[in-house]
Amino acid sequence: MRALAGLALMAALLPGRQDAAARVCRLPAQSLATAPDTAAWCAREFLIRNGYTAAPASADRTAIALEPTMDVGRTFDEMMFARRNTVGDAPLLACPTATGFLVSFSMPNQLDPTHGRGVSMTRTYAGVTLLRSWVRLSAGVPPHCISPRLPAP
Repeated sequence: MRALAGLALMAALLPGRQDAAARVCRLPAQSLATAPDTAAWCAREFLIRNGYTAAPASADRTAIALEPTMDVGRTFDEMMFARRNTVGDAPLLACPTATGFLVSFSMPNQLDPTHGRGVSMTRTYAGVTLLRSWVRLSAGVPPHCISPRLPAP
């Protein structure tokens, strides 16, 4: 029965139109100072909406993106429980990349504070994805990166 529930979740959330819509940024009402600030907003909004932070996740299941390498074999409730409070809600750095942006976040309750999680997206703030691998958190601000300045969520 549990396997069937996992298959049903996979079928409902497989990458496709629904998942693509869940990976588009819900842009802030006011434009932000820079493109990396906007990317940081998008990444934070994605993490909160998808249940990775301590804040409540979206009640709209169609707004939740499936992370195929992390969520396979879990029911929806198991998936949301496993995500809860695994990523901080304050972006630390926002860096332009060749294809878009990478935004780094701390991981609460981790023994090694030198590593965090990264969220990537395109230059148009689409394809927002939590990276499976950890990112190394720098002691300073690397060239071309900024410390985001964001209004409260």
